[in-house]
Amino acid sequence: MIDSGCDRAGQWAVLASGMPGDERALPIRADARVLGATLKAGQSLSTVCAMARHAYLVPTLGAVRVNGERVDAGSGVAMTDEALLVVEAIDDTEVVMVEVF
Repeated sequence: MIDSGCDRAGQWAVLASGMPGDERALPIRADARVLGATLKAGQSLSTVCAMARHAYLVPTLGAVRVNGERVDAGSGVAMTDEALLVVEAIDDTEVVMVEVF
């Protein structure tokens, strides 16, 4: 689920976007979207990446597993042509993801 509002608890929220339909987000001049989510330890969040060509995800707090790979706070993971993205919180965490179309 992607939410254009401010609530990031357990779901993606669009923070900034240059994509149609994301009018509630901070506008940017790029074919891209910046998303944020907060997860409690043990929670997971998934999204289908059908439109995005590239994505970059960074946990700002705690550690997560992204498609099974551990990513610690401040580290990032770049993805290209992934069909499905699964983020599993190891610790309470906040993640930021940039999708490029």
